[in-house]
Amino acid sequence: MKSRPLIAILAALLTLSATSVLAQDAAWQNSYQLEAAGKYYEAITALDHVPANGPDAELKALRRGWLFYLPGSFNESIREYRLAIEHNSHSIDARLGVTLPLLALKRWRDAAQNAKIALDLAPNNYTALLRLTVALEGQHEWDDMAKTAAVMVASYPSDATAYVYLARAKVALLQRDDAIAAYSAVLVRAPGNLEAKNYLEKK
Repeated sequence: MKSRPLIAILAALLTLSATSVLAQDAAWQNSYQLEAAGKYYEAITALDHVPANGPDAELKALRRGWLFYLPGSFNESIREYRLAIEHNSHSIDARLGVTLPLLALKRWRDAAQNAKIALDLAPNNYTALLRLTVALEGQHEWDDMAKTAAVMVASYPSDATAYVYLARAKVALLQRDDAIAAYSAVLVRAPGNLEAKNYLEKK
Protein backbone atom coordinates (compact mmCIF):
# COMPACT_ATOMS: atom_id res chain seq x y z
CA MET A 1 0.00 0.00 0.00
CA LYS A 2 2.87 2.40 0.78
CA SER A 3 4.18 2.08 -2.79
CA ARG A 4 1.06 3.62 -4.32
CA PRO A 5 1.99 7.26 -3.57
CA LEU A 6 5.43 6.66 -5.08
CA ILE A 7 3.90 5.14 -8.19
CA ALA A 8 1.53 8.07 -8.46
CA ILE A 9 4.42 10.55 -8.18
CA LEU A 10 6.41 8.72 -10.85
CA ALA A 11 3.40 8.62 -13.13
CA ALA A 12 2.86 12.34 -12.68
CA LEU A 13 6.51 13.07 -13.45
CA LEU A 14 6.37 10.96 -16.60
CA THR A 15 3.22 12.77 -17.69
CA LEU A 16 4.87 16.14 -17.15
CA SER A 17 7.93 15.03 -19.08
CA ALA A 18 5.83 13.76 -21.99
CA THR A 19 3.84 16.99 -22.02
CA SER A 20 7.05 19.03 -22.12
CA VAL A 21 8.40 16.99 -25.05
CA LEU A 22 5.14 17.42 -26.95
CA ALA A 23 5.20 21.16 -26.30
CA GLN A 24 8.74 21.41 -27.64
CA ASP A 25 7.89 19.36 -30.72
CA ALA A 26 4.95 21.67 -31.37
CA ALA A 27 7.21 24.69 -30.90
CA TRP A 28 9.62 23.51 -33.60
CA GLN A 29 6.82 22.66 -36.01
CA ASN A 30 5.11 25.98 -35.40
CA SER A 31 8.37 27.86 -35.91
CA TYR A 32 9.01 26.25 -39.30
CA GLN A 33 5.45 26.92 -40.41
CA LEU A 34 5.71 30.58 -39.41
CA GLU A 35 9.02 30.93 -41.24
CA ALA A 36 7.44 29.50 -44.39
CA ALA A 37 4.74 32.17 -44.07
CA GLY A 38 7.37 34.90 -43.77
CA LYS A 39 6.52 35.59 -40.12
CA TYR A 40 10.09 35.52 -38.88
CA TYR A 41 9.73 37.23 -35.52
CA GLU A 42 6.75 35.06 -34.66
CA ALA A 43 8.82 32.03 -35.66
CA ILE A 44 11.46 33.18 -33.16
CA THR A 45 8.88 33.63 -30.41
CA ALA A 46 7.53 30.14 -31.08
CA LEU A 47 10.83 28.74 -29.81
CA ASP A 48 10.37 30.24 -26.35
CA HIS A 49 9.13 26.84 -25.16
CA VAL A 50 12.50 25.25 -26.00
CA PRO A 51 14.76 25.42 -22.89
CA ALA A 52 17.80 27.69 -23.33
CA ASN A 53 20.00 25.16 -21.51
CA GLY A 54 18.37 21.95 -22.71
CA PRO A 55 19.65 19.37 -25.20
CA ASP A 56 18.43 21.50 -28.11
CA ALA A 57 20.00 24.74 -26.90
CA GLU A 58 22.59 24.83 -29.70
CA LEU A 59 19.98 24.16 -32.37
CA LYS A 60 17.74 26.83 -30.88
CA ALA A 61 20.55 29.40 -31.11
CA LEU A 62 21.33 28.40 -34.69
CA ARG A 63 17.72 28.69 -35.71
CA ARG A 64 17.25 32.02 -33.95
CA GLY A 65 20.39 33.28 -35.69
CA TRP A 66 18.91 32.36 -39.06
CA LEU A 67 15.48 33.77 -38.27
CA PHE A 68 16.94 37.09 -37.11
CA TYR A 69 19.07 37.25 -40.26
CA LEU A 70 16.12 36.86 -42.64
CA PRO A 71 14.35 40.16 -41.77
CA GLY A 72 17.64 42.04 -41.41
CA SER A 73 18.16 42.00 -37.63
CA PHE A 74 21.85 41.38 -38.18
CA ASN A 75 23.25 42.25 -34.74
CA GLU A 76 20.72 39.93 -33.08
CA SER A 77 21.62 37.25 -35.60
CA ILE A 78 25.33 37.59 -34.79
CA ARG A 79 24.54 37.32 -31.07
CA GLU A 80 22.66 34.05 -31.57
CA TYR A 81 25.28 32.49 -33.83
CA ARG A 82 27.99 33.38 -31.32
CA LEU A 83 25.91 31.72 -28.63
CA ALA A 84 25.80 28.61 -30.80
CA ILE A 85 29.60 28.78 -31.13
CA GLU A 86 29.85 28.95 -27.34
CA HIS A 87 27.81 25.76 -27.15
CA ASN A 88 29.97 24.05 -29.78
CA SER A 89 33.22 25.60 -30.98
CA HIS A 90 33.51 22.87 -33.64
CA SER A 91 30.21 23.79 -35.29
CA ILE A 92 30.71 24.49 -38.98
CA ASP A 93 27.04 25.51 -39.14
CA ALA A 94 27.58 28.26 -36.59
CA ARG A 95 30.79 29.56 -38.20
CA LEU A 96 29.19 29.70 -41.63
CA GLY A 97 25.97 31.07 -40.19
CA VAL A 98 27.59 34.05 -38.51
CA THR A 99 29.31 35.04 -41.76
CA LEU A 100 25.90 35.93 -43.23
CA PRO A 101 25.04 38.88 -40.94
CA LEU A 102 28.72 39.89 -40.79
CA LEU A 103 28.87 40.15 -44.57
CA ALA A 104 25.56 41.99 -44.62
CA LEU A 105 27.04 44.56 -42.21
CA LYS A 106 30.25 44.72 -44.30
CA ARG A 107 32.28 43.51 -41.36
CA TRP A 108 34.64 41.91 -43.80
CA ARG A 109 37.47 40.96 -41.42
CA ASP A 110 35.18 39.27 -38.90
CA ALA A 111 33.46 37.39 -41.72
CA ALA A 112 36.80 36.30 -43.19
CA GLN A 113 38.02 35.11 -39.80
CA ASN A 114 34.97 32.91 -39.26
CA ALA A 115 35.15 31.57 -42.81
CA LYS A 116 38.79 30.63 -42.24
CA ILE A 117 37.89 28.81 -39.02
CA ALA A 118 35.20 26.93 -40.93
CA LEU A 119 37.83 25.98 -43.51
CA ASP A 120 40.11 24.72 -40.74
CA LEU A 121 37.25 22.50 -39.63
CA ALA A 122 36.24 21.50 -43.16
CA PRO A 123 38.98 22.14 -45.74
CA ASN A 124 37.73 23.21 -49.18
CA ASN A 125 34.15 23.59 -47.97
CA TYR A 126 32.41 25.39 -50.83
CA THR A 127 30.32 27.77 -48.74
CA ALA A 128 33.28 28.73 -46.56
CA LEU A 129 35.47 29.38 -49.62
CA LEU A 130 32.76 31.46 -51.27
CA ARG A 131 32.12 33.61 -48.21
CA LEU A 132 35.85 34.08 -47.61
CA THR A 133 36.17 35.21 -51.22
CA VAL A 134 33.34 37.71 -50.77
CA ALA A 135 34.95 39.03 -47.58
CA LEU A 136 38.31 39.41 -49.30
CA GLU A 137 36.66 41.25 -52.19
CA GLY A 138 35.06 43.60 -49.67
CA GLN A 139 38.52 44.37 -48.27
CA HIS A 140 40.05 44.76 -51.75
CA GLU A 141 42.58 42.06 -50.89
CA TRP A 142 42.88 41.04 -54.51
CA ASP A 143 45.87 38.68 -54.24
CA ASP A 144 44.29 36.64 -51.48
CA MET A 145 40.94 36.76 -53.27
CA ALA A 146 42.54 35.39 -56.43
CA LYS A 147 44.24 32.60 -54.49
CA THR A 148 41.02 31.64 -52.70
CA ALA A 149 39.01 31.76 -55.92
CA ALA A 150 41.67 29.58 -57.57
CA VAL A 151 41.14 26.99 -54.81
CA MET A 152 37.40 27.14 -55.51
CA VAL A 153 37.97 26.62 -59.22
CA ALA A 154 40.27 23.67 -58.58
CA SER A 155 37.89 22.10 -56.08
CA TYR A 156 34.63 22.86 -57.93
CA PRO A 157 35.59 23.09 -61.62
CA SER A 158 31.99 22.97 -62.88
CA ASP A 159 30.92 25.97 -60.79
CA ALA A 160 30.48 29.22 -62.70
CA THR A 161 30.42 31.36 -59.55
CA ALA A 162 33.96 30.30 -58.66
CA TYR A 163 35.17 31.54 -62.05
CA VAL A 164 33.25 34.81 -61.66
CA TYR A 165 35.16 35.63 -58.48
CA LEU A 166 38.44 34.53 -60.00
CA ALA A 167 37.76 36.81 -62.97
CA ARG A 168 36.92 39.78 -60.73
CA ALA A 169 40.18 39.34 -58.83
CA LYS A 170 42.14 39.14 -62.08
CA VAL A 171 40.46 42.32 -63.36
CA ALA A 172 41.39 44.14 -60.15
CA LEU A 173 44.97 42.89 -60.46
CA LEU A 174 45.06 44.15 -64.07
CA GLN A 175 45.77 40.63 -65.30
CA ARG A 176 43.71 41.02 -68.46
CA ASP A 177 44.49 37.71 -70.17
CA ASP A 178 43.68 35.75 -67.02
CA ALA A 179 40.46 37.74 -66.58
CA ILE A 180 39.43 36.97 -70.18
CA ALA A 181 40.15 33.27 -69.64
CA ALA A 182 38.16 33.20 -66.40
CA TYR A 183 35.15 35.03 -67.83
CA SER A 184 35.26 32.79 -70.90
CA ALA A 185 35.14 29.81 -68.54
CA VAL A 186 32.10 31.39 -66.87
CA LEU A 187 30.21 31.47 -70.17
CA VAL A 188 30.99 27.83 -70.86
CA ARG A 189 29.31 26.97 -67.55
CA ALA A 190 26.65 29.69 -67.54
CA PRO A 191 26.08 30.97 -71.08
CA GLY A 192 23.66 33.67 -69.95
CA ASN A 193 25.95 35.30 -67.38
CA LEU A 194 25.70 39.04 -68.04
CA GLU A 195 28.81 40.02 -66.09
CA ALA A 196 31.00 37.77 -68.21
CA LYS A 197 29.30 38.84 -71.44
CA ASN A 198 29.69 42.52 -70.67
CA TYR A 199 33.37 42.18 -69.86
CA LEU A 200 34.22 40.10 -72.90
CA GLU A 201 32.31 42.44 -75.22
CA LYS A 202 34.47 45.34 -73.98
CA LYS A 203 37.78 43.52 -74.17
